[in-house]
Amino acid sequence: MQQAFLKNIFLLLLANVLIKPIYILGIDAQVQNTVGDNEYGAYFAIFNFCFLFQIFLDCGIQNYNSQYLSRHRDQVEKQFGIVLSTRILLVPVFALATILFAFILGYESRYLTLFLGIGVIMSLQTGYVYLRSNFSALGQYRTETWLSALDKILMIAVVGYFIYVSNNISIERFIMGQVIALLISCVIALFLLSRRFKISFRFDHQASYSLIKKSWPFAVVFLLMTLYTRMDGVMLERLLDDNAKSAGVYATAYRLLDAANMFGYLFAVLLLPMFANLIGEKKDLNPLCMTATRLLFCLASVVSMACWYFTEPVLDLIYDDISLENVQTFRWLMVSFWAMAMSYIFGSMITASGELKIFNLIFIIGIVINWGLNLYLIPIYKAEGAAIATLITQFSVFIGQFMLAKKMFRLQYSGLFMVKTIGLLAILFVILHLLLGYVEAHWIIQLGIFIILSFIVSFLAGFLRFSTSHSA
Repeated sequence: MQQAFLKNIFLLLLANVLIKPIYILGIDAQVQNTVGDNEYGAYFAIFNFCFLFQIFLDCGIQNYNSQYLSRHRDQVEKQFGIVLSTRILLVPVFALATILFAFILGYESRYLTLFLGIGVIMSLQTGYVYLRSNFSALGQYRTETWLSALDKILMIAVVGYFIYVSNNISIERFIMGQVIALLISCVIALFLLSRRFKISFRFDHQASYSLIKKSWPFAVVFLLMTLYTRMDGVMLERLLDDNAKSAGVYATAYRLLDAANMFGYLFAVLLLPMFANLIGEKKDLNPLCMTATRLLFCLASVVSMACWYFTEPVLDLIYDDISLENVQTFRWLMVSFWAMAMSYIFGSMITASGELKIFNLIFIIGIVINWGLNLYLIPIYKAEGAAIATLITQFSVFIGQFMLAKKMFRLQYSGLFMVKTIGLLAILFVILHLLLGYVEAHWIIQLGIFIILSFIVSFLAGFLRFSTSHSA
């Protein structure tokens, strides 16, 4: 299982590292540069608002399906027909809930087009992620790897045409480009699945009700996670009377956090079905967990430190106009990235077990912390306040998940391993200070040297040397 994980995670990271930065820097950021912080800030806030209701599109079905098929791969054809028809029935429920709550919260009618467009994007996006998850559940990780980058490749092509060829980009065209790309991606994914088993639709209300009942605990997990990870943009837009300016500032930093968060998410895509399979066969999770922890710890630490020390040149490279608020917001969010990334390992493990009661309690505590801090900090510090709230929340949730997983699965993190992690972080800090203080070179060269030295030190410390042993 460890060999399969390492082989596929490197391929998955390679495919996405090549494509996602092009989309983030060349497409998404350029849309904001063109339309401005206010217009993009409104789009960002509404996108996050709609995300809160994505539970009605998914109802926990994706995670339940990945866990179920990893243990019952012979049921894929039967399960697919039920799941796909159920998800189609859930789309109007999502649309109704979103529009209703938008009306209750007083969103103006001029935003209706944005709500409808973003609703279509999310419907297609969740559908596409579900289609991809079938490949992972069946152990066909390589196909899932290429599909994970396909939608962004198509978005680069379509939206890139609007930006760089026709020189005619707006939020509406940005949305239209995403819809076209996702439609094509869904068709391709369906075609590939049809070559593995017979595609059928089963509109059976009783079967759909049974499926939602079984997947509902996973839906609660998703809802609670959404409530403490996606409320920042909404609260900035609702609490501050600045025409969504602060939400736009927050979006400049959150975009890069979202891009970096790809590392943790891709780990989860592979780990969830693998952990579910190991749990189903009653095998030891320690070897796979330790392998994932070592690798992601190194990646997350290097990314967080690099972003903290190279904040201004990175933002200057991407955006036309940045302020001190942009810089500070980005720094706090990229420190929180470390906790977010590491949480994917332990969260995937707990989700795969299906034992979610205490897991949900951790998320409820996270919501209380996040909302309370946002209500206090946003009126004072605006976007930076929201970033600080995210930082404290993410580390609190990570600690809770780590302790719960350690207890549930008797994870073996030795005292020596903990000492080595602290030692590695200290060495990386020293390297950065020496580079910035004594090496006169362009910041990109300094960054390149830091990354190379970081992985050399990590290898020598044993973090990037993998074996069948799970002890550190």
